[in-house]
Amino acid sequence: MKTVINLKFLVSFLLLTSLIMGVSKAQTSDVVVMDSQYSKKQDVLNRLPSNTDILEINRENNPWKTIREYLLENTSVQKIHLFANAIYNAFELGGITYTTEKVDQEFELSMLEGLYQGTNLQLLVYDCNLGSNPEGLDLLQQISERSYFNIGVPTNCSSVLDGSLDFDHTTMNQPINSTIFK
Repeated sequence: MKTVINLKFLVSFLLLTSLIMGVSKAQTSDVVVMDSQYSKKQDVLNRLPSNTDILEINRENNPWKTIREYLLENTSVQKIHLFANAIYNAFELGGITYTTEKVDQEFELSMLEGLYQGTNLQLLVYDCNLGSNPEGLDLLQQISERSYFNIGVPTNCSSVLDGSLDFDHTTMNQPINSTIFK
């Protein structure tokens, strides 16, 4: 028995399949943003759910511009899970150390405010240092005011890889969803 496949049907089927696959990928509400030099990078990658979208930030472009461009292309994203090396009052992203002075000079942060569509995007910062002291919280508040992100950070933790990590401080007093490690 010989099977005849209609070429128009096959092309239509392939286009529809690729469209559906593209739409399902674009409907994710979470993205992991990770500095390429993050010290726990492999540990995080090993624990992420298999279908997690990951945006790796390198030293080639402005990190906030890279994030903004990604968010413009992926409008369903509501939660950004940030993994970057930090100390008590600064963090490094894309080879740039962000302190309060550097945040004041970062033009791209104000460009992120344009993404606001009635719901603040959540930026969950996976770090046990920044949220444990007033200087770190001030830095995150400053970023929030410039970007219009509701930033969540744990104030008391020993590991960011803990599935019960609690983002108990927010910059806009809005509820925060749970950790990406479920």
